[in-house]
Amino acid sequence: MSKTVGDSSMNNAKKFTALVVDNTAIIRKIEEMLLNNKGFKTKVVENGQEAVNTFIEGNSFDVIIMDMEMPIMDEIRATKELRAMGVKCLIFGVTSSESKSDIQAFVEAGLDEYFPKPLDFVKIDNILKRLEN
Repeated sequence: MSKTVGDSSMNNAKKFTALVVDNTAIIRKIEEMLLNNKGFKTKVVENGQEAVNTFIEGNSFDVIIMDMEMPIMDEIRATKELRAMGVKCLIFGVTSSESKSDIQAFVEAGLDEYFPKPLDFVKIDNILKRLEN
């Protein structure tokens, strides 16, 4: 028997949650749309401080997609604070920077991986593979 869109066996897949952290509204919207199209439930915030506050409020996520360059609380400080708080979910950095030292500092702050911008379906599929293992 072939599976159809309405087949309930197709709806049993785990829904993953993602926190999108980026100071640019259009990037937040695009990343949210891409993640939602892949079945993620998403929340978006504008900077690292809001990301930290989201976890302080008791929220949890399977993955965080965090921009490297943000105001108020930058990516490195936010990532370090989240890890110090015991946040164990995957944290993926996204950046348009080509500075190896900046990227290395971001990774050393506690990232699981970083991707060059823009986020796309191939990169989201890689995230899904990491979450499903």
